[in-house]
Amino acid sequence: MLQKTVLTLVLALMVPIGTGAVSAEARQAEPNYNSATVGEIIQIKPDLYFVPGGGANAVIRVTPEGLILVDTKNPDPEIAAALIEQIRTVSTAPVRYVLNTHHHPDHVGNNQTFVDQGATVVGLEKMKELWSTDRRTGEIPGQPTETFETDYTLTFGGIEVEAHFYGGSHTDGDTVVYFPADGLVMVSDTTPYARPTPGINGTNAVLVPGLLDSVLALDFDSAIGGRGPLMTRAEIEAYAEKWDTLLGRARAAISGGATGETLMANVNQEDLGWTFNENFFGQLFAALQSE
Repeated sequence: MLQKTVLTLVLALMVPIGTGAVSAEARQAEPNYNSATVGEIIQIKPDLYFVPGGGANAVIRVTPEGLILVDTKNPDPEIAAALIEQIRTVSTAPVRYVLNTHHHPDHVGNNQTFVDQGATVVGLEKMKELWSTDRRTGEIPGQPTETFETDYTLTFGGIEVEAHFYGGSHTDGDTVVYFPADGLVMVSDTTPYARPTPGINGTNAVLVPGLLDSVLALDFDSAIGGRGPLMTRAEIEAYAEKWDTLLGRARAAISGGATGETLMANVNQEDLGWTFNENFFGQLFAALQSE
């Protein structure tokens, strides 16, 4: 039975999809989502899976004409081979399309492996630009050959997959990947798992509520981040509420006279479980001032 660990930033319990609390044995069986090695493939719904470990979560959609893969983990031949091995446990069909949620190495590292096997890489134009200019990724091959500015719909094998740019968050080129027929949205590192505090700078922070509003306008019941277990819609709603709370407090503090240097001291984060630093709040102050 598919199980999930509820993110510590939202809840303190672990709940399997559609049932009550899980046993201690089941908790021990949870995969290490931050493992440097590739974990075992996990079914989300019929013909829809994800593979944790070895970098970011990779999502696989099986169709009668081949596979759609979202994100390809850290660049490493052994990781690529392990990912393929896990995919082969559910389908021997080739990967025909690769999509990436953003340009960081743990998401794009093995694109070229699948390109060499005949796959087409689809990606946001801004993501491709960041990939080319980031010193961490400039030498990694497998950039998108089919690009889009904000929205893209892939129709393949009788299903549709949507890719949307709703604004910067973890990077300036984040892409939300949506599987309408499966009710799954991939939000990547917009939501945190490895670290309780989101990996989002103060400049992009003002964009996150709008991004999450756009995500929540989609019809989904399950969500998955760059790392971590499957999440529910309610968890994304709770995460969005935390951002609304943080930014509401920041705006109130600024209205009360807080400056870029004093904003952090005037915004309570403790009940949110976040620890954004002074640099974040300096950026946030400037971003809110320019609204």
